Amino acid sequence: MAPSFSMSPSSKTSALVLALTIALSAHSVAAFYLPGVAPTDYELGEAMRVKVEALTSVKTQLPYEYYVLPFCHKGVNLQQQDALNLGEVLRGSRIYDTPYSMTMGEDQTCKILCQAKYDTQEIQAFALMIEEEYRVNLLLDNLPVAMAMYAEDTTGAGPTTKLYDTGYPIGHEEKDTKRQTRGGKRPLFLFNHLRFTVLYNEDAVRGKRRIVGFEVEPFSVKHSYSNQVDWDNCVNKVSGDNSACALNTCSARQPVSVSSAPLVLDVSNKGETEVIWTYDVVYKPSPIRWSTRWDTYLSAADDAEVHWFSILNSFMIVLFLSGIIAMIMVNTLRRDFQRYERGDPLEDGQEETGWKMVDGDG
Repeated sequence: MAPSFSMSPSSKTSALVLALTIALSAHSVAAFYLPGVAPTDYELGEAMRVKVEALTSVKTQLPYEYYVLPFCHKGVNLQQQDALNLGEVLRGSRIYDTPYSMTMGEDQTCKILCQAKYDTQEIQAFALMIEEEYRVNLLLDNLPVAMAMYAEDTTGAGPTTKLYDTGYPIGHEEKDTKRQTRGGKRPLFLFNHLRFTVLYNEDAVRGKRRIVGFEVEPFSVKHSYSNQVDWDNCVNKVSGDNSACALNTCSARQPVSVSSAPLVLDVSNKGETEVIWTYDVVYKPSPIRWSTRWDTYLSAADDAEVHWFSILNSFMIVLFLSGIIAMIMVNTLRRDFQRYERGDPLEDGQEETGWKMVDGDG
């Protein structure tokens, strides 16, 4: 006769909880993936989100939030951040949405982002960031935007290598000392027009596209217009689509070029400065596979001094904190030894404390 076993109510409850825990764990493992690791497939005409990280500078090493400057933010909830993965949390990243509108496969030229009028204080904030060489770090499909550079082989026999310089500068400071503004400073140009190039790899069988590159070319353009413009109704609309949103400086048939008149920031101007922000979007097929899309970014020509500065900074902080801890320990040890040498008697009920207890622990 087979023996029979009985379970108490508490054992049954424990077994049920264990079974549910195992089932939920198995479901969580099956559904878990790292953001940015799993590929995202886009269909033709599908909308894509452009996000932004902090403003960074090689010169100061001090990051700022993107919206600390009065960039265009119509339709963006500045109180809500994007969900972060573990690496972004450890880096202290703060990612926000942007008003840029992109649709897979639809090239667009001279798209109006917004129009803004800045006072002297806001212009000075832009000018300071330009002088400190701050860069904007946009994100598309978890890829950072980058400026493409091409390095030629010094021997002339090798192929040209494509490199990325992540981010793009807020503006440019004229290095020619002969050109100066009314305040006696070198002119500062604000990059208010961006030309985005989205590289994609298409799966001919499924008809899906995967983003493998996100490039940008910044321009400084002093936009002008003739008719009265309702800027609130022109957000993310192409210039020239209708007379209400037409610019004289660019349109769908007349793209911005390097010969366009630049937008110079005059920090000495007491009045308001009007800035019209525009952008282009171009899509290009690429043979790069999604699994190797980071290769160009990893081989980017980053300045080595950035890493050395960070290492030196961390080393000095550790050395400083270690010195403080050592001073505290030495002072404590000195006081204990002085008390032991004096032979101060212990009061009734008082236990022995200090470094003399280390011998007793052994």
